[in-house]
Amino acid sequence: MASVIIGPDEDSFHAPNDCGCSEHRPLLRPAPTQPPINDCAHGAAAHEAVAPANVAPLDALRPHPLLRSFPLDAQHTVAVVPSTSRVAVLDRAAMALVGRLPLGTATVTAQERRAIVALAAAGLLSAEQHPALNPPLPPTTLVGWLHLTNACNLRCTYCYLHKTSASMSAETGRAAIDTLVRTALLHGYPALTLKYAGGEPTLKLALLAELHRYAQAQAAAVGLSLEGGVLSNGTLITAPVTATLRELGLRLMISLDGPAESHNAQRPTAGGRPSFARAQAGLLAAIEAGLRPTVGITVTARSIASLPELITWLLDQELAFGISLYRENAYSASFAELQLDERSIIDGLRAAYAVIARRPPPWSALSSLLDRTNLSGGHSHSCSAGHNYLVIDHDGRIATCQMALDQPVTDIGVRDPLSLIRSDPHGVQNLSVDEKEGCRSCDWRYWCGGGCSVATFRATGRYDVRSPNCNIYQVLYPEVVRLEGLRLLRWYGAPGTHSNAAIA
Repeated sequence: MASVIIGPDEDSFHAPNDCGCSEHRPLLRPAPTQPPINDCAHGAAAHEAVAPANVAPLDALRPHPLLRSFPLDAQHTVAVVPSTSRVAVLDRAAMALVGRLPLGTATVTAQERRAIVALAAAGLLSAEQHPALNPPLPPTTLVGWLHLTNACNLRCTYCYLHKTSASMSAETGRAAIDTLVRTALLHGYPALTLKYAGGEPTLKLALLAELHRYAQAQAAAVGLSLEGGVLSNGTLITAPVTATLRELGLRLMISLDGPAESHNAQRPTAGGRPSFARAQAGLLAAIEAGLRPTVGITVTARSIASLPELITWLLDQELAFGISLYRENAYSASFAELQLDERSIIDGLRAAYAVIARRPPPWSALSSLLDRTNLSGGHSHSCSAGHNYLVIDHDGRIATCQMALDQPVTDIGVRDPLSLIRSDPHGVQNLSVDEKEGCRSCDWRYWCGGGCSVATFRATGRYDVRSPNCNIYQVLYPEVVRLEGLRLLRWYGAPGTHSNAAIA
C-alpha cells in the first residue's frame, strides 16, 4: 500500500487535537497556531510561502530534481524539496512508486493515483526536468517593534541594550501607532503586527495596555488586521498581568535559556541574583491563566550542554519554543565564555534534537529549531529588517533593526518612514539571499535567507556573503526535516487519524 502522510496546509503550528480523534491522541492543551514570536521580525507570519503549481498530467510527473529523502525507520522515509515543498512521509511502497515515475503509459491503481496527486500538490513532483526555483512572494504584513522602555530588572550577559530608566510616553506611543497604521495603508499592507519590547515591557504594563487598545481602535477604523505580542523575561508575569494580556488578545514570548544553573549564569537580576525561579513561575502562571506562551532560547557556550534538559521540561509543559544562537554585540563582546564554536553548536543541537525525536510534539517546529532559519515557508531575506519592519524607540526614532536601535534612520514625524528605511545606504543592509555570495546557488536558500545580516557583518565586514553559521545550517537542515517527518508519523500515521493528511 503506497501511503503518503502530509501535514496540514499551514505554515507552522496547528492544534494538536485537530483530527478530533481523542482515542488516538493524548489530551493536550491547545498548541499555538502561529510561529513563535521572537526578537526578530521573522517567521511564517512575516512571509508568504510559495504556492505549489497546478498539478500536471499524471503521466508526465517525475520526482522533482531537487527532491531529497531521509530515512525515518525501516518502513518510512521523509521527503522534501528544499525552499519550496511541504514535508511528506512515504512508506516503502510510496517510495517505490516515486522511483517508477514518470509513468508514461503505465497503469496505476486508484490508491497510487491518489498518492501521486498528493505528492504533486505538495510540490515533491514536477513535469519539468529543470523547474525554476522562483523567489517567494513578498510579505503581506507590516511589523512594528515598540521599544517601551530601556529599563529592565535583569542584566543578561548577551543583551545588546544599554539600560537606563528612560521610557516611552503615551503621547509618543500613540504617535508611533499612527505612523505604523499610516505606513501600512501607504504601502498596501492589509495586516499589522506589533511587538512590545524593551528592556522589560511588563514594567510598563499600563502603557502597553493603553497603546494596544489605541492600536486596536485605529486598525479597526481603517480595516487593518492587527496582531500583537509581548517579549518578556517572564519574571514579572503574575495573574493581573496575564489577565491584561488575555483581555488584549496579546501573544507572549518568555525567555528561558536553560535549567536553573545555566539560566541564572547568563540572565541574572540587576542585583546579580538568580532569575530562573521567577521566570519559571511566570511561565507557569501564564499557562494557568490559559495563555500558551512560546519560549525563546538563546544558546551560548555556557548553556548549550543543558539544552536537552530544558527541551525535556518544555515538552513536558507542552510549550512551543524557538532556538537562537548567541549573537555577539558591543555590550557582550567582553564575555568570551559565551562564544560557541561550530562543532559545539552542531553537537549540542543534535543532543537537543535527540530529545525531540524520542517524543515529537504535536505542533510543527520547522520555523523554530535552527536559529534564524525557517523551513516552514519561503522567504527571500533572513528577516524583515529593511523591508517591512519599523523599530521605534522610546523617543520615537526609527531604526532598521532592534540590534541597531542606537543608529536611527528617521523618526515617527515623517510621512513615509518605511521608504527611508528601505533606501538607507549606511545602516543594516538586509540583502536578498539571491544577492549573497555563497547563497545564490544553494538549494536551501529560501528556507534560510542567508542568516542574520547583523551577525554576518560583524563577523565578515560584509553584508553580501553567506552567514558564518552556514555550515551549521547545512549539516542540520536534514535533521530538522527528519524531526518533522517523525512528528507527522507519530501524530498522523495511524490509519484514520487525519482524513486530509494521510493518503493511504
